[in-house]
This record gives sequence, C-alpha cells and structure tokens, in this order.
Amino acid sequence: MDYTSIHIYGHLLSDDILHKIETDSSMQGNREQDFNLDVSLTAKIDNAWSSLRNDWKLFAERNTLRDPYGTKSVRRLMERFFSSLDYQLDYQPTQLEVSERKFDIPYICPELGQMPVIIVGDKTGDVELDTLDKCTLDQRVKGERRQKSPHATMLDYLNSTEHIYGIVANGQVLRLIRNTGQLVKLTYIEFDMRRMVEEDHYAEFCLLFRLMHTSRFSHGGDDACIMEQWFNRSIESGNRIRTGLSDAVQKTMEKLGRAVVCGEGEGNEPFRLAVINGEANAQTLNKELIHFIYRILFLFIIEDRNLVYHIGEPDKDADYDRKVRCQDIYKRFYAVSRLRGLSELPHLRNERYHDLWEGLMDSFRLFEDEAFGAPLCIKPLGGILFHKDTLRYLRRCQISNRQLLEAFFSLNEFKDEKQNRVKINYSSLDVEEFGSVYEGILEMRAVITQGTSLTNWDFTFGAGLDRKSSSSYYTRPDLVQNLIRTTLEPVIKKRIAQCQTTEEKVRSLLSMKVCDAASGSGHIVLAMARTLAWYICTLRTGEDNPASQDYREALREVIQKCIYAVDYNPDAVELCKVVLWIEGYCAGKPLSFLDHHVRCGNSVIGVTNLDTLLNGVPKEAFSAENKEAKKKIIDLNKEALKDVALVQDGKSVGYAMTLFSGDIAIQSIDSEQVGLAGKVKEISALPEESLLQELTKQSKWEELMQSPRVECLRRACDIYTYSFFKQFKDEDFISQFDEETNIFTSLDIPYTRTVYNALQEIKYLDYTAEEMEGLQVLSDSFKHEVNEVARANRFFHWCVEFPEVFADGGFDVMCGNPPWDKIKVEDKKWFESHGRFDIVNAGTAVQRKKAIANLPIIDPILYKEYTDALAFAEAESHFVRFSSRFPLTATGDIDLYPMFAELCLSFSREAWGLVLPTGIAVNDSNKAFFSKLIDENRLVSLYDFENKEALFDIHRMFKFCLLTAGKTQTKSRSVSGGFYLTRLDHLLDPNRIYTLQSSDFARLNPNTKTCPVFRTSRDAELTAKIYRHSQILLNETTGENPWQVKFGSMIHMSNDSQLFRTYAQLIDAGATYEAPNFELDGEIYVPLYEGKMIWHYNHHYGTWPIEGERPNTIETPSLEELLNPTSSIIPWYWIPLSAVEDRLIKTDKDGNVLWQWKHKWIIGFRDITNATNERTFVCSPIPDAFGVGNSATLLYAERGTMPGALLLGMMSSLVFDYATRQKIGGSHASISFVKQFPVLTPEQVSSSGYEQGIVERVARLCWFNHDLDGWMEELREECPEEYDLPEEPVIWDEGQRAVWQAELDAIFANLYGLTTEDLRYILDPEDVCGKGCINETFRVLKERELRELGEYRTKRLVMEVWNKFGFDNKLKMLCYEK
Repeated sequence: MDYTSIHIYGHLLSDDILHKIETDSSMQGNREQDFNLDVSLTAKIDNAWSSLRNDWKLFAERNTLRDPYGTKSVRRLMERFFSSLDYQLDYQPTQLEVSERKFDIPYICPELGQMPVIIVGDKTGDVELDTLDKCTLDQRVKGERRQKSPHATMLDYLNSTEHIYGIVANGQVLRLIRNTGQLVKLTYIEFDMRRMVEEDHYAEFCLLFRLMHTSRFSHGGDDACIMEQWFNRSIESGNRIRTGLSDAVQKTMEKLGRAVVCGEGEGNEPFRLAVINGEANAQTLNKELIHFIYRILFLFIIEDRNLVYHIGEPDKDADYDRKVRCQDIYKRFYAVSRLRGLSELPHLRNERYHDLWEGLMDSFRLFEDEAFGAPLCIKPLGGILFHKDTLRYLRRCQISNRQLLEAFFSLNEFKDEKQNRVKINYSSLDVEEFGSVYEGILEMRAVITQGTSLTNWDFTFGAGLDRKSSSSYYTRPDLVQNLIRTTLEPVIKKRIAQCQTTEEKVRSLLSMKVCDAASGSGHIVLAMARTLAWYICTLRTGEDNPASQDYREALREVIQKCIYAVDYNPDAVELCKVVLWIEGYCAGKPLSFLDHHVRCGNSVIGVTNLDTLLNGVPKEAFSAENKEAKKKIIDLNKEALKDVALVQDGKSVGYAMTLFSGDIAIQSIDSEQVGLAGKVKEISALPEESLLQELTKQSKWEELMQSPRVECLRRACDIYTYSFFKQFKDEDFISQFDEETNIFTSLDIPYTRTVYNALQEIKYLDYTAEEMEGLQVLSDSFKHEVNEVARANRFFHWCVEFPEVFADGGFDVMCGNPPWDKIKVEDKKWFESHGRFDIVNAGTAVQRKKAIANLPIIDPILYKEYTDALAFAEAESHFVRFSSRFPLTATGDIDLYPMFAELCLSFSREAWGLVLPTGIAVNDSNKAFFSKLIDENRLVSLYDFENKEALFDIHRMFKFCLLTAGKTQTKSRSVSGGFYLTRLDHLLDPNRIYTLQSSDFARLNPNTKTCPVFRTSRDAELTAKIYRHSQILLNETTGENPWQVKFGSMIHMSNDSQLFRTYAQLIDAGATYEAPNFELDGEIYVPLYEGKMIWHYNHHYGTWPIEGERPNTIETPSLEELLNPTSSIIPWYWIPLSAVEDRLIKTDKDGNVLWQWKHKWIIGFRDITNATNERTFVCSPIPDAFGVGNSATLLYAERGTMPGALLLGMMSSLVFDYATRQKIGGSHASISFVKQFPVLTPEQVSSSGYEQGIVERVARLCWFNHDLDGWMEELREECPEEYDLPEEPVIWDEGQRAVWQAELDAIFANLYGLTTEDLRYILDPEDVCGKGCINETFRVLKERELRELGEYRTKRLVMEVWNKFGFDNKLKMLCYEK
C-alpha cells in the first residue's frame, strides 16, 4: 500500500490487513462499538483532526530560541493530541526502574496497563546535525541522561518488561513500536505528522485514528488487545503470501519446463536428445529450473529494493552521473522485474517471437561476465547462482514470449482462498519467506514424458515430499527472534562486556562461529547473522539505527566469517546460500564464497571426532544376512582391534599380515585436524572484494578439500560409518595371499582394519615409489564403493568439513528447528510422497501390505526405491544407536529431534537453542538427556506452546517448545519457563512466565528427571515452595521412602475378567446373598471395587444397579444408606475371596512367603483423573476382604494403621491435591507421578503437635460403616490412650464432615508452610489475582458448590478454621474439638 505519511516497518501489519482497517468498518476490532465512544466515530475523528490542525499552526510558529530542543512545545502538542485519542498520560518525574536498571520513560498510561510513552523535542540542539533532517527519535542527545536514542530506549524497555507496545514521538514523527525481540528488523508503524497535517492527508489521519486510538491497546482477561489481534492476522496473511509464492514458483517452473521440453527452438532439440541418450533427465532440468527461480527471486528483490547500484551523494561519488545513467538504462531495458509488468499486457504474449527470453539471458549475463556487465557498471556476482554454466541447457533453448510472460505472470500474483487476486510485493518480501519456495520444491517431483513427436513430449511435476512427510515446518520470524533473544544475544552481550575498546568488541564478535545443523532455507541462520551484524554495526557507527549500507557491509562480513549451516536436502542448501547472498548483497561486490560454510549432508550420520577412528569400529556396528557372516566380521574386527591396541601402545613390531608396518604407531590424529584447521583458517581470511578474489578463495578451498591428505581422512571416516550401514554377506569374506611376495590382499570390506588402512595412507603420501613397494593399500574398487555409499547416504563428518571449528572445541552458538520425524519409513507417507495414492488409500494395513508386495511386478523401479528407503532407515537407526554419538537420545523408537538436541549439546561451547516438540522435556524417553541439562545446570529457558493459534501448519493440539541451554556450571542456574502458551505475546506475560532454580527441577522430579509443568508463574513459585517444605513420596535415586509405601494392583479388569460375576449371574447360578457377599458352591464372592466407587474419606461413594446393562456412570448412595452404618455397597462385579487373598501374598518358587499384606484395610487411589476435575487425587481406605480393580491403584502403607491414617489425611487435603494438579498432565495418576508427589515426613507430622488432631478427624471421617471395623480396631490398638477415638461408627453428617475436612485442609496448609495468601490463592485464584485471571485451581469445586449450596462453602469453612486456630496456639489443635 502506498501512503504519504504512514510507513510500516518489520511487517507489524500486512498490506491487506491495513487496507481492511482503512476500508472495512465491519472487521473485528474496527467496528464503531469497538472504540467505546460516547459520540459517533466519524465525529470523534473529525474533532481530533480539527484539534490537531489548530494545534499544529501554533506549533509551527513557536519560538525556538526559548525552546532550543523543542521539548516543551512538542509535549504541549502531543499531550493534546493523545488526549483527543482518549489517552490519559501520567507524567513520570523520575526514571522507571526495572531489575535495577533505570529507563527514561516520561509518560505511562495507567488505563492501558502502564503502557510506556516517550515524547522528546524535535531538535538536537546541534544546528549542523539538525540541518541534516535526521529524526531525533533515532539520535542520542549529548549531555542528557539518555544513553540511547528514544527509539532504542523504548525498545530496550519493552525487551526488559512485559509490555508489548510503546509509543515514541517528537511532534514531527510518531511511532508505535512492538516488542518482538528483533534488533535488526525493528517492528513499528511510523506516522509523519508534519506531512499528514501540512499536506492535508485527512484519509490517512482517519487510518491513524483507527490504529492509534486507546481502545486498540486495552484488553480484558486473556484476550489479546485489538492491535495484537491485527498483528496476528497479519502473520496469517503472511502465511497466505508464502503459500501463494510457493504455488507461483511451482506454476512458473512447470510452464518453463514444458516450454523447454516441447519447444521447437534450436536449443530445445539437443536437450530432448540428451534425455533420450541418458545424458540428461527430469532432475537435470529440474535443477536448472530451481537455479533459474533462485536467480529471478534474487534479482526481483535487489531490483525492487534499489540495490543493483550503490550510488553515493552527488558531491562524494566520483561516478555519480555515470551510475545514474547506467541505472536508468538497466531499469528500462534489462531489469528482470520489468517482465512482471509486461506479463500483464496480453498483446505481448506472442508465440512467434522469443526476444524477451533472449533479453532475459542478456540480463543474466550482465551478472556473469565482467566484460559484458562493465559498460553498465555491473560487476559479476559469481557463486553457483551466477556461474555461466549453471543454466547449461536452459540458456540454449528458445522460449516464446507467450510462454515466458505466462510464466512470469504466475510470479506476479496469486489467488487467495476467496479467489481474490493478491499481488506479490517483492520489495517488502522477507527472504525468510523463501522457506515457502523450499517447501514448494520439496513437494515437486519432476517427470518428463518422452514421445515420438513434439506433441507427445511433456513435462510436469508429480508429488514429492510434502512438508509433513519431510518433517520440515516453516518457523515464524517472531519465534526465531525469541530463540535468538535467549540464546545468541546473551553470548554477544557477554563478549562485548569482556572487551575494552570498540575494536576489540568487533573483533570478538567477528570471531564467533554460529551454526544451524538443519538449516532448511536458512532463515534461522540468517537471523543469527542479522543479530551479529546489528551489534557490530552499532559498535562501529555509534548509532542505534545505523544506515542501511553500513549494516549491509557488516552483514556481508558476518556471513563470510561467522555463519555455518548444514542440511540434508541439496536444494535447501542452495536456497540457504541464495537467502544469505540476498541479505548480504553489496552493490559492486561479488556474492560471498559460502561453499566452505554452508554444506549438504546428514548431520547425525558421520564422524565428529577423528580420535574415534583410533578406537576402531565397535562390534555392535555389524549386521549381516546370517549368523555365520556376522560371526566372521566380528571375529575379523576383533583381531584387527588387537592390532589397534598394539599400534596405540606403540608396541607394534611388524606383522607380515597385519597391514601395519613397524615404524607406524598412530596414537593421535590431533595434529592432522589442527593442520587442516590452520589451512582452512588461512583460506577463510582471504579477501572477497572482487570476483577474481572470490574465485581464488573458492579454488584454494576446493584444492584443499580434494587434496590426498584430506581425502584419506574423509575416506577413513567414510569407511568407519559404512561399517554400520553394510549388510555383510558370505561372499564378502574372500581374500588372497600371494606366497611368493608374502603379500596379503585385504578384504575389501569396512571394518577396523580398512579404517586404519585409510589412515595409514596419510603416512604413505610422503613415501617414494621405492618405499611403497610391497605395502598394501586399499583397492581402487573399494575406494569407489565407499565413496558411492557415502555420497548416496550423505555421510557428514563435522570434524573434516569444519576442521577450524572443531579444532577450537566447537561452535559458539547453535540454533535451529530440526526435523520432528522418527527414523523409520511410514508406508502411507512414503507412497503419498511418490504419488501412489492407490497404495495410500488401500483400506486396511493388510491390503496396503498386499499392494506393496505386488510392486516388484507392477513397478519394480519404485519397489527398489522403497526397499532402499527401508534399508537406509534401518542403517541410519543402527548407526545412531551404536556409534556412541547419541548415548542420551538414541533409544526406543528413535526420534530425530532429540538427537539434534544432543548434537547441539556436544558441539556448542557457549549456548544453543532449538524449536522442538515439548516431548524433549517431559517424555520418559528423553529423561536421560533432560536430566543432564539439569544436573549440569545448563538449562536457561523452556517455553512450551500449544498450537491452538496455528503457529505451525500442523495439528492444533500439538505441543512444541523453545529450548535454550548454556554451558555447564557448578552454580545453580535461574531457569525461565512457561507452559500452555498459545501466542507469542504470552512470552511477555509475567503471570505465565516463571523462574525456577535448576535445583528446583531435581527437587520436583528427581525420579523421572523431566520438566515440571506449570500453567502460571504463581503456580510454579507456590509448588516449588511446597516441595521445599517436604519430600517426595518415594525417591528412586536415594531410596528414601519416608512412609514405607509400596504400589500395586490387584485385579485386572480385562485380563482377570473370567473371575467376574454380576448380581444377576450369581442369582441365576443359585448363590445366596448375605450383604455384601455371595456364597456359591462353598466359594465366597466379595465386592469388586472400581476407582469411581471411592472419594475422599468415602469408600461408599458409588453404587451400581443390580439389573439391566452396565451403565457408563453410577449413582452415589442415598443419604439414607450413608446414615445406616450397616449398609453395604453394591458393586457391578463380585469375585472369589480366594482370588483376593492370593493377590495379597507373594511367595518364591518353593512356597516361602516373600511379602504379605496382613492388615484389614487397603488404601486405594483413582487411576483415571485429570488436573481440571473437581478433585485430582482421590484416595480412600477399602476393607481388606474386598477386591479392587486396576482402575484404583493400591497403596500399601507398611508403617502401620496410624501412619496410614496420617498419610491418608495428608493426601486428601486441598494443598496436596493442588500440588498433584501441577504434576498430572494427562488423564492418569500413574505410579511414576504419585511417587514424586510432595509429602511431609512422619517425623514432621509427629513433631508438629497436630498428629492427634489429624488422626481423630480422619477416624471420624472414614469410620461411618461397620465394614471398616477392622481398620478402626487396628487404629485403636496403635494410637495412644489419650487419643479420642469413636466407639461406634460416626453417623453421617454432611455439615459436620465438611467442617472436619476444612480443619484438616487448614492444618496441612499450615504444615506445608503456606501463608494466608497462598491458601486463599489455592482455594480461589480470583480472590488474589482478580476477576477473569488465567490461574485455575478448584474452579469446578467452586462452581458446583455455588450451584448446589448457593455459596463456595469449602472456601468459607477453610478460611474460618484458618483464622479461628490462628496457628499461633498449637494447644488448640492437639485434639479433636467435640
């Protein structure tokens, strides 16, 4: 959109959303009622406009002598202006303090959550500077307190607080700034107030009003403010543009591909012949089309951003006039983007002519050929992108004007989901959005259909890998920036703080090495480059918002020196280079040499430490087609390992057939790596200011990487890795021994001996021909075999590819979003990606397998691809399991993402951060890895998101996180965390984001070593406090088990169902019923308890009908039944008493008793539950003579009946239940969770003075029926005589029971160390945090009691007890108060 006085930076709002705000008054947030006005919106805008124009006249005529900085007059103007938009500015006479830092924020808006506003004068006081027409919002004013410009001050303040938006203004200009964590691409809207008023842009003022009115920034509850809603809609709009760009690229490539294959030009026929002869194929053309698209996009962007030429000031640029003329000629006759305009003119789409194609090739040639581009002041760019042979076939073809313009029209616009035409704005297109091009390319599988005539030839795209089957997901820039903020920025700031001079600081930053190990299209690694460049540029220039050219030069330097990237997909690697080239492009300079830093390979397959080779290949590496073959290779390897031991010990004296000569003892390869690293560093330091220098640098690097020495190292690594991939066969073990020459021809197979042979050849490089006589070397055929396997599987040996990094200990920082897939072939996904929907939709899995089994006959080529994919997945899995590269994460059903996390852990020296599924922190399979982060105090932050707002194009319930870790340290680290986030602005919400110490993690989950999950910061702090006052129920690490508990289950509801009898079945069989048991043929049948039949202090909570079908829900007994102490429960099933007794004793094979439960009661707790039920942890005593199904887990409290009663009271309390709600994330109270629940120790309870009061209340609550007489009898025997225990079952009284429970809740809240506010929060968060807060504890309980009782009784009673006891006079609590 073109506005005179409104400019959008950093895509705060997209063009289409801005257009809707301007034109659509029915849009959510833009309706008249959304402004909360007491007059009409039109009248309000008119009044504000009239007021501003009048005020502006006075402002323009002000006396500058009395106000040299313009501060007073600007404040008068802007205060009145903001008032007209309903702001209530609160002046701050002192600086605002945040975390011991002070900020010069002169105004806040209390009604908008203290939204910050900075208003400064429009003059600097420096006459010479003021004449340059530089905005004071970007200037540091000398002599004032402010050390940064107003814009930078606001951004720093936003970054340091929870505020999302802030306003800066100087009268002339007003900016709305959003805190996105971005430094380079600042996100703000700028309003040129002067032009708006003086040029009478009323329509633009109306838009300003709609964007800046105070109602845009107010919000209630958890809803985002209107401006934030529009920002998120703009991101969704960006998603549509990315999709549109992806579709546009596909259409363009298909049209051009068909034009090449079916064209009649002189150059088209040779291509078809090359296809027929096998010299070229569909992939050949596809590769050229990809490079063509990359070129086009590159030129579109630098042309639309006016970057083809760098033209200085007329009085400073000696070639100014010539460059201006050349630029004009280029735009008129050579600019590639002009074809977009021509594509909209139908009359130019002529089939007979192809001059536009020839002109396009000339445009390309300007950037390829120095002599050709020189007359237009254009220097060649170089790189694979603009190499003269990159478009080998395409440039020779003839493509008609019609075909070319139709293809370019596809790149000009697309249709959205409503079929509206949307223009693609390349000048504002973020190169991060090139990720959509990458995704589009992944989705395409080029196919050429050969024919006998031109009309029968065709080119099209079949289905390739879709985004989901390739586990490649576009990562939003704001997600990336938050990752950068927690990972890279702290390292940068630390380095700057450690240096004294500006030169030292810049040098330190330029020495950093940062990497993305699964870079995709490169937008994450680009974000790291931008951040580094911004800091370097601000250091060099001393400006907060440095000039574009200064920044680009810094960025180019950072890309050359600091950036590393690896990806499995070669097309992604090429696109990553294009992205870096575009952003680091400086007119007149060649494209940076990136081949040595941006590499293609499988990041998890290969050698990372050369010393690994010296240890030999482990026996676990080998797999074979049969046991005999496997035994042979293991035995051979074992013998070789013996020789390795001799060599490493320096004891080798020469063995005729060992392949190790006596003078060689390879004990370390450090020198090889250091030497290689030194050479790479020398090459990296070479200049790249001209194409010749760039080509020289490239040739020197290629010469080094292809040198015999490096080839030997790489081959040794390849052989080592191949050992894990090869499926050994009997015929592999054939060797030869020449008795005359005494030479043994080694087995050409990958194992320890051939790894060492490859290393030994490094030594042979220095030998003469005579010295080589009789020495054994690897055969050329074996070398070729190894090379082919390594190339096909893309082995990547980090220590060989980046020796300068690994010689220094690794990368400084790593960031990324690695693949989220498993290492396995999922048939449906695989065949979908290969276009075989008949197999995908084959009904059942059996039918699909049958269809696959028919492939060798129907499509043998596809079947070969499929079996190769299966073999690769198996081999890859084999390598990661047994190569020792991933000891923490290569377990079970292997996921890729944890391995990338472990890779970063191993390779990073300072910090690393990844976007990962949240399973990295909470899944049991990852606990070894996560516990290492905790044990070594590495974890810095973890922010978990639910994908409800579609931050990723995957299922809305998927959970992912931003994880940042630092280097190991002995001191406990503060960890920032947040769970259940759904929007990026939640990262700024102090109610959601909490801080724990790394030591708290071990305290909260010492068994599972997983991350604790909290919904709010208050929950995190309170739960940590509860745990600090307690221990966990059973610590598997230390063996601590203070209550001596064991867990178990008695009757499995499925596996033991043959034991079950219903009421009707027993009656029909002639059984006699004497409540609650049946007797049949001498066998006693007792009730079978299920989890839903118990509640707190109530083992009669549920009763079943005696006839009809089994219901899904059951009734609670009537009050009459509960009042009757002789009533009996009615279960759905009865089981033999003998089956119960058998399960309460364990014996060894000889019948000796190993364990026996001898008590007349059992504690059971419900298995099925969740954190949002009325209560989460539900337990109760159950008579010992009753059966218990596995929907209730048994808790054997072996300390005795009285300790069991204390434990029961504790685990039934509200404070305990609150803690359990923070730990149960699913629908089961699994034993692993329960073991880690916080309990007070028996000693804490007995020494508190409350033991008697607890026991007496628990006794009265539990014993209301004679079926627990046995429990009461044991309790009476264990309790001291002074304990006031009931003589008969206590008659059910709901009101009295509620009081006793409230008293127990208050007692345990006190014992757990809660304050009054803590308890109030647990009972009702709205009491503490305010109405509509996001915190949730016992909402369902509260709503039920309000509905049934007309009040929240539990809350009232507990707080009354709390206040009544006061907990300052423990004597009151010693015994039950009658």
